Amino acid sequence: MPDPAIPTIRPVEPRDLAQINALLERVWFAQKTAAGFDWLIRQNPGQSGLPAGWVVEDRSGNVSAFLGNLVQKAWRAGTPHLIASGHSFIAAADQGGRALSLLRTFLRQDTPVLLSGMNANPVSARIYMAMKLAVYPETGSLKLSWIANPALVAFGALSWRAHELVGGQHMRLIPDIPRPAPDADAILARHAGDVERIAAPISHARLAAFDAHLRAGPRLFTERSPEALAWRLADPEQAVAPVLLAYPQSGAIRGLALFQFNKPSEAEPPYLDVIDLVTLDPEDGTALQALVRAGLALARHGGAARLRLTMVTPHLLRQLGPLAQSARQSSSDAPHAFYKATTDMPAPVSDVWQPLPYDGDNGPSLRPLPIRQQ
Repeated sequence: MPDPAIPTIRPVEPRDLAQINALLERVWFAQKTAAGFDWLIRQNPGQSGLPAGWVVEDRSGNVSAFLGNLVQKAWRAGTPHLIASGHSFIAAADQGGRALSLLRTFLRQDTPVLLSGMNANPVSARIYMAMKLAVYPETGSLKLSWIANPALVAFGALSWRAHELVGGQHMRLIPDIPRPAPDADAILARHAGDVERIAAPISHARLAAFDAHLRAGPRLFTERSPEALAWRLADPEQAVAPVLLAYPQSGAIRGLALFQFNKPSEAEPPYLDVIDLVTLDPEDGTALQALVRAGLALARHGGAARLRLTMVTPHLLRQLGPLAQSARQSSSDAPHAFYKATTDMPAPVSDVWQPLPYDGDNGPSLRPLPIRQQ
């Protein structure tokens, strides 16, 4: 019989939100509203009945650690699979051992063919390496960004310096300044070129056909079905909806991109993150570069300091061509992309799986951009 004095691990439930938010607040992670939490843990069409995460709870009902489990459908050669990504890995200061138990629970899942942590910070990275997770080869510590507004980049550097001098806790007393919402449709119409914004994925025939082609191909792709993308665009935390673009405007879709405005922390200016960037033909640099240039226009005219791509593969670097050379390439000693594959995946995994931020939690975990109410 379990010892009632020993904290237990159980699947996350809606009632845990307040205590999870308290843990998130301690480490400056974005907190969730009730609607956003419900969207994440109960409305995800890819969750497929698997737990949306786990908590450590003591006998008094106190939650001291949390690990989210974002599950998505994936396809390779017409065969369906599941992949899972851990996120929001947080614990109270005295609960390091329990946090490791949460990670072991995540890694013991036997249904997904891939388990990953795509957005690890240095603390989590050390834990993942200790648990013998594989680092994505060659680019598992690489991120790209393109400057969109130099003045905002400079302001961000000054803001970080102020945080260092004054102390983060004191700077956090200064509220975020809301700003007007970027008019994505107007920006795209003037500056984005041959792309279509898909604001309503459901019943979008070109999008459904694109997803069907991805499913049938030899690479492992997270599902881009109209239903999956409609869920992504419906995130109630985001005052500015994510922007889904297809290239070209007419005919068969050759490439798809998803962008999301966000504010990484109180100390940083707005960013525009590339969540998804995929082409049917793995050598189609024209489609991929057109989508990135559309994202740059959206960042530049939408008030973002940078366009940022936080998960890169060697193949994507080649496909980006000259845009890879113009990007700021940042790498650290602590990798951010880890995975564990089952025996159902061929080796080496990188031959068939070229992950993007879309494969992990990068979109759902981004801090919303504070918007001025009109």
